[in-house]
Amino acid sequence: MEDTSIHNHNKPTYFVFSTWWVLAILGTVVLCILYVANTSAKKTVHAVLRGFGVSVRRIPRVVKELQRKGFHFTGALIPIIYLIGLNWTTFLDQRGTSFLLFGITFCYFVWDFLRLYNTTVRRIYEERFGFLLRDKERNAFTGTLFYFIGATISVFCFSPPVAVAGILFLIVGDFMAALVGISIGKIKIGKKSLEGSVACFISCFIISLLIFWHVPLGEQLAFWGSLTATVTELLNPPWVDDNLSIPVISGIAMHLIAIRLGITIPEIEGVQPIS
Repeated sequence: MEDTSIHNHNKPTYFVFSTWWVLAILGTVVLCILYVANTSAKKTVHAVLRGFGVSVRRIPRVVKELQRKGFHFTGALIPIIYLIGLNWTTFLDQRGTSFLLFGITFCYFVWDFLRLYNTTVRRIYEERFGFLLRDKERNAFTGTLFYFIGATISVFCFSPPVAVAGILFLIVGDFMAALVGISIGKIKIGKKSLEGSVACFISCFIISLLIFWHVPLGEQLAFWGSLTATVTELLNPPWVDDNLSIPVISGIAMHLIAIRLGITIPEIEGVQPIS
């Protein structure tokens, strides 16, 4: 009898197709935003933002946030590599990708540690990437390190659709919350805004609906996962980096909701979850 395991492993699933659409749309939007923010004349950028209702006094901060957050969209490379590995390689499965991310995380930890305690490395980093740092990150570990930690935990602990959804919640939801909150946020909730939180929820919900559309009761996973990500972004304590908390906590929420409602989240064909 012919062994069909290899064929099944190389057969893309609905999850892959839907997630590629999410990433393709996301990439197009980000490229457009970065192009306008970085190559257009200052007056053009200001005119575009004013057209969206952004007040003049907020425009400089919005432009800076676009440039800083836009760079963080390179984090989408992790779910892209994960999808490619799951469906078109034999070594970048859930376990292999987890080990790869662990290695990347460790290397980045060493680099960030040297940035903090080695003057030469600090100078090089400040010259090349200083504009990406928040003030609080100049003498502390950067959010990028916590993003790698959160992505590693998500890939290792959760099924592929849940892990990818949680990572995209951080990349897109956090971006939308910051962009909308800084641009037009008026109703304050602590240091955040209601408008930013609504934008975070809507963007996360759309992404997760596209990922889970083929799953029975997938809208429940989408709703509760998006709500958890939004609440985590809104109420995240200052001593926990949201690059870590958003993907991990939203992933836990989707995993528990799936168990509670008896939802079966299909694995990638030919790939068994880590036990």
